[in-house]
Amino acid sequence: MDSGLLIAIKDLQFDGVIIEALGQGNLPPEAVHGINELLSANIPVVLVSRCFNGIVQDIYGYSGGGKQLKEKGVIFSNGLNGQKARIKLMVALSQTNDFHELEKIFKN
Repeated sequence: MDSGLLIAIKDLQFDGVIIEALGQGNLPPEAVHGINELLSANIPVVLVSRCFNGIVQDIYGYSGGGKQLKEKGVIFSNGLNGQKARIKLMVALSQTNDFHELEKIFKN
């Protein structure tokens, strides 16, 4: 996975993005530029694990690692698969587009 799809999502001005990440919430380093582009365009990015019963954590600090993504402003969601996180994000965005409020919503 590189940044191509993420840049296209930014250019299409989507309201938000759910990414089913590897393992504990890590992405390939090539995707980081696209994440930066989305966040700079004020498009919230929510990260879930694609692993069955997986969780996302801010442990690994390498480029694309969960620690770096969390520091950039990516919202972590645990206990939800991608489909459920998408529905939650759609409902949340109908109430607010403030990143801090969205993060609080996804912590519950």
